[in-house]
Amino acid sequence: MSATKTLAQFIVDTGYDAFPTSVVEAAKIAILDGVANMLAGSTQELASIIGRYVQELGGSPQSSVVGWGFKTNAPSAAFANGVFGHCLDYEIQGYPPTHGTSSCLPAALALGQGRNTSGKIIIEAYVLGWEIQGRLRAASAAVSNPAYHPPGLVGPLGGAVASAKVLGLDTHLTQMAMGIAASRTGGLTANTGTMVKSTHTGNAARMGAEAAILASAGYTSNDSIFEAPNGYSEALFNGNLDLEILTQGLGTSFRLVEPGFDIKRFPAQVYMQNPIEAVLDLRQQHDLQADMVDHLTVQMRGRGHSGPLPLSGLDGKFSVEYCAAAALLDGQVGIETFTDQRRFSTDMEETLRKISVEPGDPESSAVRATAQLKDGSTVDSECHAFRGSAANPMSREERMAKVFDCVQRVLSQQDTERLLSLLENLENVADISEVMEILGQLPRR
Repeated sequence: MSATKTLAQFIVDTGYDAFPTSVVEAAKIAILDGVANMLAGSTQELASIIGRYVQELGGSPQSSVVGWGFKTNAPSAAFANGVFGHCLDYEIQGYPPTHGTSSCLPAALALGQGRNTSGKIIIEAYVLGWEIQGRLRAASAAVSNPAYHPPGLVGPLGGAVASAKVLGLDTHLTQMAMGIAASRTGGLTANTGTMVKSTHTGNAARMGAEAAILASAGYTSNDSIFEAPNGYSEALFNGNLDLEILTQGLGTSFRLVEPGFDIKRFPAQVYMQNPIEAVLDLRQQHDLQADMVDHLTVQMRGRGHSGPLPLSGLDGKFSVEYCAAAALLDGQVGIETFTDQRRFSTDMEETLRKISVEPGDPESSAVRATAQLKDGSTVDSECHAFRGSAANPMSREERMAKVFDCVQRVLSQQDTERLLSLLENLENVADISEVMEILGQLPRR
């Protein structure tokens, strides 16, 4: 049996009852985090462009555009909501990084609305979309071209799997959906730090939904797309996609719990989480203010995509220097940290000149922040595993603080409580449309 058919058969044969309780609970945590990101993301500057664009395109009023008060066709809604879900760079992150939530969840929700789709099916779609997307990333990580942004390479397949599950496609049609989605892959890392980056997951969700819709209507593709001559492996990975990693042990464990995922504490690239926490800890432990610091050095393995002077607030999400400066200045790093207003403020410009980044231990993910103070003394702090990482999980209270901060940017207290009740009991929701009607509202005034 081909690897493509093996995966398709697994997708079709695996349902909610096959998931251990730990997988269901992890999925609900991840879905709640993803929905919160979509709501908060829908209020951002770039989301206003996407929202208007999708609205002007028009389409059958089938699926809600989160936070915008209108419905459109499922692929367009999946696109917009996928952009909203990723634009803050705040959603959970797996191992290796691939942004599975904003590729898979918007597609499943958009197709599920109006189809009497239960919460259990949404959980199935999310778990399996995340699983296949994560396996593809793991199977290709060693041979990927870093010029490609990972969710552009593997996200359309994750979106297609989630969509196929919602539509109840059989094995053959699931193969067709994956074959169609594989021809929709791409996304360039050079666009990191710009608005385009979030369209990589938006496109993944849209193309995944479209692939499943077309497959369900009889549209054909290569039925062995992963291993076919001139197929996915040969085109993108020089034929070196590891099919054993892709298919070995299907169903014996699930990537949502093994290796698990990080919940981001701060709305920035995952590699910024440890530096931010190290500087925040340093500030708190020594009661520091930025004007007490002559110079701050961050030692870490690697660095972000952006340099010491990010071109915008959005670009700052990928700059170690900017994230460290914000933590030192403000004692917190949140959604407002990454606005242009904050980026180009006078105190930020001054503090950025105090920050430098040096190589850390190449064998360790630990980050050390060292401050040389104006009084001549030196203080430091180290972060090995940020709060929210798989190695240092958040409490429910901490997770919910993040969720409330995101959700209440759009929803009233009453609707927030109703939404959280539904999502925390998602397996008992009879029709996901009840959730989507809440998400589709205009922001509260």
